[in-house]
Amino acid sequence: MKTIARYGYARTTMSHVAKAAGLSQGIVNFYFKTKEALLYETFVHLAEEYETLVGQALNGAGDDPAAALVAMIETDLGPRVCTPTKIAVWLAFWAESRSRPKYRDLYRNLADGYSTEVHKFCARLVARGGYEGLDLEAISVGFVALIDGYWVNLGVAPDTVDRGKAKAACHAYFAGFFPVEFGALEIQAALEENRKAG
Repeated sequence: MKTIARYGYARTTMSHVAKAAGLSQGIVNFYFKTKEALLYETFVHLAEEYETLVGQALNGAGDDPAAALVAMIETDLGPRVCTPTKIAVWLAFWAESRSRPKYRDLYRNLADGYSTEVHKFCARLVARGGYEGLDLEAISVGFVALIDGYWVNLGVAPDTVDRGKAKAACHAYFAGFFPVEFGALEIQAALEENRKAG
């Protein structure tokens, strides 16, 4: 991932990877016969790590669908997922997905699973709060696009994105549909900040 972030997808070589890992190129070639195999396994690793971190965050959120959506926001824009290196690698693989079916399928499966989770939590909020007339599919797709947009900005122009404001924008997005739950969360967050400040 470090070499992709530094050199880009096309210019990354097996030699770069071996040097960064402190290994001989022969060892790298033993485990990965081609650069393509190594890069694909890198994408698989990145996707599996992301799914694991999101899963852990959702387990920690308990049974509250609003807390689950907040956990997804915190994970997507948090320090374990949203690093300069990982964002650069995601962008590189997204670009390659247009012409590489294996990459496209892997990304599509990941994105579909994520969107399904968002849809599920939104549906539970609708049922619990009695909200009517909401297009849950549009809400789910819109949230995924919002997160993806922040990731692109973080990758291309990181100095233009404030993570705290990005998180607040995601909260505001959901508050537009679920004002009771996300309004309450904003109040709780403000009280917690005041408590920490003394």
